[in-house]
Amino acid sequence: MRMTGIKLGATAAVAAAALILSGCSATSGGGGTSTPATGTPIKVAALSGLTFFPEAPQAVKAVFDDYNAAGGFNGQPLQYTVYDDKTDPAVSATAAKDALSSGAVALVGSSSLLDCAVNHKTWEDNNIVSLQGTGVDPFCFTTPNIAPANDGPYFDAYATLYDGSETLGYKNICAEVVPDNDAGKAAYQGAIDAWSAKTGKKLAYSDFSLTRGQASYAGNVAALKSHNCGAVMITEVGAAVTAFIGEASNQGLKIPFLVLTSCYSDEFAKGISYAGDIHLPAEFSPFTDPKDKSNADWIKVMDAHNVPKTSFAQGGYLAAKYFIAILKTIKGKVTRDSFTAAAKAMSTPVNNPMVATPWIFGPGDTHQANKSAWPVEIKKNTSEWTSLGPWLKGDEIGWVDTKQP
Repeated sequence: MRMTGIKLGATAAVAAAALILSGCSATSGGGGTSTPATGTPIKVAALSGLTFFPEAPQAVKAVFDDYNAAGGFNGQPLQYTVYDDKTDPAVSATAAKDALSSGAVALVGSSSLLDCAVNHKTWEDNNIVSLQGTGVDPFCFTTPNIAPANDGPYFDAYATLYDGSETLGYKNICAEVVPDNDAGKAAYQGAIDAWSAKTGKKLAYSDFSLTRGQASYAGNVAALKSHNCGAVMITEVGAAVTAFIGEASNQGLKIPFLVLTSCYSDEFAKGISYAGDIHLPAEFSPFTDPKDKSNADWIKVMDAHNVPKTSFAQGGYLAAKYFIAILKTIKGKVTRDSFTAAAKAMSTPVNNPMVATPWIFGPGDTHQANKSAWPVEIKKNTSEWTSLGPWLKGDEIGWVDTKQP
């Protein structure tokens, strides 16, 4: 990801990095002209935990670069600034102030474990909306000024449990959950309870003791072995899941794992070696399936800008596309107030073949437009994804929207 500058506020010099991401290099999309945009920039920001979610803002930048190169919004380029909240509440609060001070009209592609919990009231108080690339904590889906492009981990957990018990027929499912905080724990428990209410099944064992990237999973795996688990759901992210499954292999487990969409990447598949199947509900259409053409433009843009192809990059790309769709409805000057008004005035959803449920911001106090997932798997002793399908749609499988704690 090319950086054309660094912006640090007085307190952010110690606490938060602001990566100024701009520039014009492109192949497609944009404002209807082949002349690069050179007018007054429209400022856009994002808050992301770049340690966990680097691809989402990279994907936004790629879309914006193409848009700018093709003329921008009536000749105005989109100037994109990403603030790294370092997954620290104090840093996140400082980064939010810096984003507001930058003059951003909206936040696009934010991807953080805690941004929504820490800053949702700040966004409301300052009349700015956030089109999240990767919404994580419960407040991303239960507050009026945030609308994620993704399903979120709670729908993800519900979908993978439903797929595991109802489609794949696994019995005695156990769960390893990273709660992050009390709100996250309550939201995961809500998803588990909704699954139980829908299916009549109960977990054989649940462990809410995991912490992000803990040093060893030996004790957790040993506990699983003592509970006769027929499959294991784990809510960790990417590399930590690889480490957990590696420990499971070390202790001789071969039972299936049910993981979340954060693991959907070529890197994860190539780095895993396991004697059991690994299943995942992809929050967007399966980009590893060569027969699926719905990701064609996304793949083209990601390849042109050297952005790793992951589910996070899909979310960032879609958030950027949704932002542009709203931008095009604005008549007159683009300001924070005019963009927020346009987002909340949406009445017609935006369709994209990468998702099964159309996306909309709209006037509601809660926003969870994306409620669908496409099952994929890594077959035992292999290192590539296989597309299974069909779409698991929330309304059809009994999903109950995330509630605010």
